[in-house]
Amino acid sequence: MLDLSIIVVGYNNSGYLEACFNSLFGQDHKALFEVIYVDNNSSDNSVELVRARFPKVRIIENRCNRGFSAANNQGLKIYRGRFAVLLNTDTIVKPGALALLLSFMNSHPKAGACGPLLQNRDGSPQHQGGLLANKFWLSKIPIKVDYVIGACLMVRREVIDIVGGLDENLFFSNDDLDWCRSIRKAGWNIYFVPQAEVTHFGGFTIKKFNRRLFVEGFRGGLYFCRKHYGILAYLIYRLLLVLCMPLAILLFIGNRQKAAAFWQIFWISLLGRIYPEKQPAKNILLVSNGHAEDLAAAA
Repeated sequence: MLDLSIIVVGYNNSGYLEACFNSLFGQDHKALFEVIYVDNNSSDNSVELVRARFPKVRIIENRCNRGFSAANNQGLKIYRGRFAVLLNTDTIVKPGALALLLSFMNSHPKAGACGPLLQNRDGSPQHQGGLLANKFWLSKIPIKVDYVIGACLMVRREVIDIVGGLDENLFFSNDDLDWCRSIRKAGWNIYFVPQAEVTHFGGFTIKKFNRRLFVEGFRGGLYFCRKHYGILAYLIYRLLLVLCMPLAILLFIGNRQKAAAFWQIFWISLLGRIYPEKQPAKNILLVSNGHAEDLAAAA
């Protein structure tokens, strides 16, 4: 069995893919690994770039944008490693980082998942939590934490067999927090391992305003609140959004895209439409030798 299966989900990220994959294949370690790239119907040259430059990568090419959770789950249905690694396209894995994470997991059998130190472009530690979060990312030693960010997240196969994949009701955002909750609920520990370092360019996919991702982030927040904090907290959150969205619309009245997004969030909150619209699941698996086969089993 392979040691690692690295799953990378992309959507119009060709500007970052080459550096990301070069960092993976340039790792100096003895671990056996595979890379699975799941493309969410990119309109740039992402798939062509991966196929031409990295022929060892297994490619799943979706005919629609299925979202982050569903796309990662496609990879999780065909991965062959003892550990799965979810990795964002806008990352560079520093030398030895994967070996350090793998060694940590091998020596800590109760560790269900772990994550590295995410760094900004200048090498400073990247913020990995909310306003009131414990600043675990400043620790100099491995520590047990409640969650690690999905920009780089290593999970044990036995854990995935028990808790399953990511919740596909979370199209984008909150998926890593939700998965980590499920892992801890199943009795496993989660660790932050700062000796392993990964540069994360800070959410390339959300630097440019994307109405769908913006709206789905709020929808996912409502769903996450309902799932984990109960009906009262969920209703209060919905009410706050219903009250705040008209003000947001007025503030961004000159920006049609953002105003339309806030209007959509208003109606989602008012009507309680917390589940994303399901997309048709038609996919193709393109393996390194160029042959293609139907991937209905991984849809």
